This record gives sequence, structure tokens and C-alpha cells, in this order.
Amino acid sequence: MTNFIPFNQIDINYLKTSLNQQLNTTQTLITQLEKQENDTWQQIIAPLQARLYTLNQAWGLVGHLQSVKDSPELRTLHEEFLPKLTELYVNLGQNQALYKHVQTIKDIEYSQLTTEQKKVIDNELRDFKLSGITLAPEQQQQFKAIQNQLSELATQFEHNVLDATDSYSRSATIDELAGVPQDSLALYKAMAEQEQLEGYKITLHMPSYLPIMQYCSNRQLREELYKAYVTRASELSNAAKFDNGGLIGKILALRLEKAQLLGFNNYAELSLFNKMADTPAQVLDFLHQLANKSHSYAEQDLAELKAYALQIDGIAELSAWDIPYYSEKLQQHKYSYSSNELKQYFPLPKVFSGLFNLIGQLYSLELVLNKEMAVWHSDVSTYDIMQNGKVSGHIYFDLYARDGKQPGAWMNSAQDRNMDGGAENLPIAYVICNFTKPVGDKPSLLTFDDVQTLFHEMGHALHHLLTTVNNSSISGINGVEWDAVELPSQFMEYFAWDYAILKTITAHIDSGEVLPQELFDKVLAARHYQSGLQMLRQLEFSIYDLQLHSTFNPATDNYLTELKRVREQIAVLIPPSYNRFANSFAHIFAGGYAAGYYSYKWAEVLACDVFDVFDGVSGAKLSELGTKLQNTILSQGGVRPMMENFVAFMGREPQIEALLKYSGIK
Repeated sequence: MTNFIPFNQIDINYLKTSLNQQLNTTQTLITQLEKQENDTWQQIIAPLQARLYTLNQAWGLVGHLQSVKDSPELRTLHEEFLPKLTELYVNLGQNQALYKHVQTIKDIEYSQLTTEQKKVIDNELRDFKLSGITLAPEQQQQFKAIQNQLSELATQFEHNVLDATDSYSRSATIDELAGVPQDSLALYKAMAEQEQLEGYKITLHMPSYLPIMQYCSNRQLREELYKAYVTRASELSNAAKFDNGGLIGKILALRLEKAQLLGFNNYAELSLFNKMADTPAQVLDFLHQLANKSHSYAEQDLAELKAYALQIDGIAELSAWDIPYYSEKLQQHKYSYSSNELKQYFPLPKVFSGLFNLIGQLYSLELVLNKEMAVWHSDVSTYDIMQNGKVSGHIYFDLYARDGKQPGAWMNSAQDRNMDGGAENLPIAYVICNFTKPVGDKPSLLTFDDVQTLFHEMGHALHHLLTTVNNSSISGINGVEWDAVELPSQFMEYFAWDYAILKTITAHIDSGEVLPQELFDKVLAARHYQSGLQMLRQLEFSIYDLQLHSTFNPATDNYLTELKRVREQIAVLIPPSYNRFANSFAHIFAGGYAAGYYSYKWAEVLACDVFDVFDGVSGAKLSELGTKLQNTILSQGGVRPMMENFVAFMGREPQIEALLKYSGIK
């Protein structure tokens, strides 16, 4: 019987009591272990891992709730405990007594340990070194101070983005919203009615923002919304108190200082120490290679768009807020379909059942609704994962946008698979998206991008759920190199392009008919529409991130000037000078992607290469390949390097050709 998180009983007092208790118990155990005379796995590592796992669960719950239903009380709690947690972990990383214990286990007991246990010991020793265990005492104090500051700054950055996004809303009349599809208008109307406002309420949350940028013929409104969106969390925002500008320089300076303390030249070198890629130069070379191959395609994309806007509306100078609008119009013109027409075929319940069906074919899994699991919001649905007739994990889905919820989409762990004290704890995943809410009796309709997002996050969830590793620190996605962790998610996305699969996930909202072959052929023809522009955009972010963490000098250089320089070097689309994209680039300033944003492209090479083997395969052969993928990659956690897993599946090292093929770049 799994003990699910009692979301229906959790309040601030519950969280506070739990954290205080966990911190005290953990500290007591560490003190006991320091004095322990026996250096064995059972007496040192096993109790320490079990204790830290329980502490992480309690702290992870606070982070999860902040991302899905933020509140002032949660923030206060987070601010109270963050320094305590950070200090505990920094002290742990510099604990000489524990370091000696682990080193002795490596020297004496290592050969008798299991493969999993050996990997944990190797990771522990590596992490001790990266926590400054070998530094002089005054440098250790410096390292501690840096870690504390970085934790606080990352939290502040994330809060500012969320608050800046939430702080903007305005009422609009039906005339101002000319061209916006009916389902989006219904959403705006419902949001206005909820607050007893006249007309329609629009915000900067994606389900509200994007339809206006894509469909609204009111150029002035598009410009107003674009400006509000790209100046979020900056000095130019309508809520300048949420400005992240000053935090960026501090974060970069502290990361550089930390890296140099540990003997690296820059933060990118430190970041790559645990990744598949070897050096910043190798990664930059890979990114520039892709940029060179994509540049002429992007120029053609832009030239075509400019010519079209001039032809139909006499727009001689294409502005940033015109790009999504004319891109959507040109797509309709070239391929005779609109994203909105396509959306009518993707009601969320149908997409869900088709996705579950695919997962069943690939991995012999069944998702069964479980109404016993307590949830944090009425939007959330919960399922058991069944394999071979028994429960092998559980999953929470929280799929709709709302205030107080972080934008974007992600998968996170609610529980890692582990064998604690001999009892099997099953993996539990959170899948979080920000789709449009159902309005009235109409289900949520997904755009084709939304469908791919759902498949993507489900790929991460399967990596987490299908693990057979029993040690929580290396089970599921834990311990997997950061630039390989997107392989299973990007691999899943590609199934959304398979017509045999699409037939099972589509049913027109009114007629119930599946996506017609004729419409799919148009979608397929449009698959590489503007792929040059899209590729360069991702590469721009990746190169910018790597430069900020390698050649950039936080003491003398300006982060906006650096972005301008990268854009002039590789981009064909240069946004207005007021664009403050970096100020809300939470992936690298508050998430785990610092000097690692390139990993989306790096992992895409792996994912395309693997998917190429599955492309067009069905029936028994599909299940056979799915089982092989599960056995060689998805079940392996962080026990061995991803390159070994990849070679075990493919029989060779990765090649770039499949990525170029699926990107339409020859």
C-alpha cells in the first residue's frame, strides 16, 4: 500500500513542523555517523541516504506547491527554510569525517558492493570534491557563502518572473480582439466574469497571450502585449519592482567565483564536469556547426514571411509582434490549414486516451484512474501505472493554466523508486502543463504544439517511472547526465508526427471524426515550416547561455550587450532594443540549465537517432523495440553513462544525420 502525499491535509503548519522535524533528525544522524567507527555501506551510506531522501521529500513538497499554487505564506516558509537547507547541504559536502568514511568504503569494501552501490560511492566522492572538501578552511567558508547567496538569488529570480507575469492584465472589447478564435474568446470572457469585469480579460499567461499574437488583426494590441511580455521582470516593466536585471550580474559573478574556487577556469567547465559533453569549446563548435547549416534556411523563412506581409497588408517593415501573426497567416496560405482548425481535432480527453494507448503498445503499461490520491487543486487527475497486472508507479496530471502557477511545462518527482529498509517504494511523477482550461461543457482543446508538449513531458515521466534501479540517488532521471536527460522526452514528441498514432488521439470537437489524411498531409508538408528560424532561436539561447558562463566577464561586461552580440553573430531576426528576454530566462538563472541549455539540441541528436529506428514501425515490432528501449535506456537510471546505454540500444555512437533530416535541413 503506497502512502500518498496527503495534499488535502497539508497547510503551512504541516509543512513547517515536517521540515523542522526532518532537519533535526538529519542533523542528529549526521552527528552520530561522524563518530561511527565502522566504515561500511550498511552503517554509513544506507542510513544517510534514507535520511536525506526523506528530508528532500519534505523540501521538494514546498517547491512543488510553490510552482503550482504559490502564496505569500509559502514564500515566507521558503525564505525561512532555504538558508537552513542550503547550510545543511554545504556543511555535508565539506564534512571531513563523512568524506573519510566514504573514502575508506571505496578503499576497502568497494569490490564487494553491487554495481548500483559502486556508482553511488563514485558519485559521492565526486560531489565531495565539487563541494570544496579539499579547500582550505577560509575558502570553504567562502564557498558556503556563495552557495547560500546563489540559492536565494535563484528563488528571487523565479518569484520575480511569476509576479511580473501575474501583475499584467487588461480588459478588452470584442472589437479589439478581431480575428481571435471563439474558444480563446470564451476563455477571456470566463476570466472577466470570474472577476465581475465587463468585456474580456487578457493576461500574459500563454493560453491568453499566444492566441492574440497569432490571430488578432489589431496590430496595436499585439504590440502592446508583446512589449509587456518581453519586458517582464525588467526595469521597463509596468511592475519594475520585479526587475531581475541586477540579479543576473550577481548570479553570474558568484558562479564564476565558485568555479574558480574549485579549480575550473569558468562556470561552463564546472557545469560540463558531470555531463556527456567534454569542453565548452566542443559544445560551441557543435552549436555553431548547426547554426551554419541552418542559417540560409532561416534567411529564406524570413524573406518569404516579409514578402507575404508586404503582399497581403502592405507591411513594409515587419516588427517582432507581426512575426507570429503573419507566420500563422502564411502557414494557412501555403498549407491551407490554420493552427486553430487543427486544434478542433485535439480535445484533451481523446489525446489522453490515445497517448495511453501508445504507451501501452510501447511498454505494456496501462494507466488506470485512481480517485483515492489526494490532490492540491480540483484540476488535478491521478493514475496508477500498471505493468504485467501489478502497480509499478503513479502519476499526477495538472494541466491547466491559472494564476499562482509557474508558466511552462515540466515533469517532476513526487517519489523516487527506492528500497528503503527492504520496503519497495514505487516511483510517482508530477506532469504539469499550462493548457487552456475547459469552458462550460467543452473540453480543453490542445494546439499541435500542446500535444507535442504533453508527449514530451510524458517521455520524462516514463523515464522516471520505468526505472528498475533501487537506489533513489540514481533511479529514474536522478544521476543521468543533464545533457542526456531530454532524450526520452524528445523521443516521445516525434510520435505526434505519426499518422497511425494521430488517428488514435484525434476526434473533432463537433463531428467526432478523426484527423483526415488530407489535413494531416498538409500538417506534414508544413512540418519544416520555418524550421530554420526555430533552429536558430534555440541555438541563440544555447550559445548565449554558454558564452555567459565561459567568456563573459560579469565584472566588466553587460548581459544585454552580450545577447546583442550573439544575435548579430547568428540570428536573422533581431528584436527591438527594449526586449529583455534574459530577465525571464529562468531555465538558466533559476533552473538547472546554467551552461546546459545546449542539452536540448545535444539530446535531440540522440532522440532523433533513436526515433529513426521506430519511425513507421507498428504492431509486434513496435512493442519489441519499446521493450529494448526500456531495458537499455529507460530503466537504467544513472547507473552507467548514457553513451553506454545509447550504444547498447543502437549498436553505435550517435550521428547527426537524423536530427538534420527531422529538422528539414539537408
